[in-house]
Order: sequence, then structure tokens, then C-alpha cells
Amino acid sequence: MEHRKEGRFKPNQNATLRVLGMMPGPVMEACILDISGSGMRLRSQLPVPCGAPVEVEVNHTLSHGRVCRCEPKQHSYELGVQVSVTGAQV
Repeated sequence: MEHRKEGRFKPNQNATLRVLGMMPGPVMEACILDISGSGMRLRSQLPVPCGAPVEVEVNHTLSHGRVCRCEPKQHSYELGVQVSVTGAQV
């Protein structure tokens, strides 16, 4: 039986990334590369500005946070997201 209060994501899963804010930006597919207690590293096809609030959805679970890093890597971008809330069910 699962007793954790927050959702957990496994690496190398596909996710939906939404850029939030006053003028919501694009909704895009992303791949979770790595997870830590307070953040995650994602791969996306589009850049997302540092400081942008985002929502990451995986398996009907949402995480909210802010992009703290966006670096070009080959033909995609690696995003660092500092997570503030995880576990909201869709």
C-alpha cells in the first residue's frame, strides 16, 4: 500500500509540459530524464525561458514548478524544473 503524500515519477517517461502564466504558452511533449526530491530534468523540443511557471503531467499526476535551467542539447533542450507542488490528481 502506497503511503506517500506526493506522487512519484519514474525517469524516461513521456510527460505533458504546459507553460503557465498570464498568457499561457505552448503545451508540449517532454521526457523526464531525472527526478530528485525538489526537481526534475526534462527533455523538450522547444526552449522554455528560465523563471517560467510550468505544469508537468505524468500518468494523471501534476507537478507545478519553475524552469531554472534551459540548455540546448543536440536537437532538443534540457530543462531543469524546481518543483513546488506534486501530487495533484487530474
